[in-house]
Amino acid sequence: MDNTNGSTKRLDQRIDSLSDEIKCIASRIDAEMKLRSEHAGQLGIAEAKRIDAIRSVDITAVAIANDRAVASAVVLAAQVASSAETLRTLVAQTAQTVAGQLATLSSSINDRISALEKTQYTTSGKDTGSASVWGYIVAGVMTVIAVGSFLLPHLR
Repeated sequence: MDNTNGSTKRLDQRIDSLSDEIKCIASRIDAEMKLRSEHAGQLGIAEAKRIDAIRSVDITAVAIANDRAVASAVVLAAQVASSAETLRTLVAQTAQTVAGQLATLSSSINDRISALEKTQYTTSGKDTGSASVWGYIVAGVMTVIAVGSFLLPHLR
């Protein structure tokens, strides 16, 4: 029985030493896991700071672009107002010029029409009496021929 007790003691000692080794390994793994966890936390904080820095740069860039756009819009508005005023002035001047030219042309045309009417009235009484009568006679004869050529085939 001594042998059994001795081997049991040795087994117990071996189990105790393996148990100590397991505890040591578990402690080392726990320490390593804790270190990794702390490192992951630090990486998360560093990444958040990096993203915040990028976002800050983006916000600054957008603000600068917005300021430049506002400045460009102000300049463009001034140019549009100036251009509109210039166009108004040019249109008014052109309207005055065209109105003057149209008045002159209208006056000239009215004078020419008055001269033509005067000439027509003075010459219309001289030659148109006999020519008008012959025109009415020819028109009457043509009407009688037209009516006759239409009715004659229907009467037969």
